[in-house]
Amino acid sequence: MKQVMTGAAAGLASLVLLTASGEPADADLWIGLAGSQDGFLLDEATGEVWMTGACLRRLEPARREGSAWVSRTREFVSVGRMTARLDQTFRLETHPQAPQISVYNPDRGGEQAFSDVELIACDTGACDRFGASPRCAD
Repeated sequence: MKQVMTGAAAGLASLVLLTASGEPADADLWIGLAGSQDGFLLDEATGEVWMTGACLRRLEPARREGSAWVSRTREFVSVGRMTARLDQTFRLETHPQAPQISVYNPDRGGEQAFSDVELIACDTGACDRFGASPRCAD
């Protein structure tokens, strides 16, 4: 039994190494609410997504769908003394003429869309201020 556990642990460790993620500083784009820190840093090469705001929070990697990136995050979160399931799909429309953010949560009334959104290219350090926030506690 111990050998099986060791083999499984080694397999899990190699899987973790293969799926190692980038950092917010690797992001190509920031898409977020105009005049706010609230938004998302996106690495287009890997699909890595970080939610920005009061703190940085890594989301599930996004997949490309046309000019949009879609990330679905399912987790259990603490709400007061209870635990609640959080199932959210973030759709980040990165078309330069019409950037948009939508969040779909089936437990909170469906889709909510935000259109007062700006898109910033990170290639000149323009996104450093978004990545400088502390990491959110898990």
